[in-house]
Amino acid sequence: MTLSPQLPSVDFSRIGPAVGARFPDVRLPDQTGRLVDLHTERGARRALVVVYRSARW
Repeated sequence: MTLSPQLPSVDFSRIGPAVGARFPDVRLPDQTGRLVDLHTERGARRALVVVYRSARW
């Protein structure tokens, strides 16, 4: 029987931007491959950014 090493505890509330903080300037491809600048595209409107990482790497 092989024991797995214990992973360190991670406080996810300290990772990434804080709630309400300005999101970093990014340019990412949309579903058609066109580069989109988040701040330019949305103007003064708010945005919800969802990062999805599949289980298949």
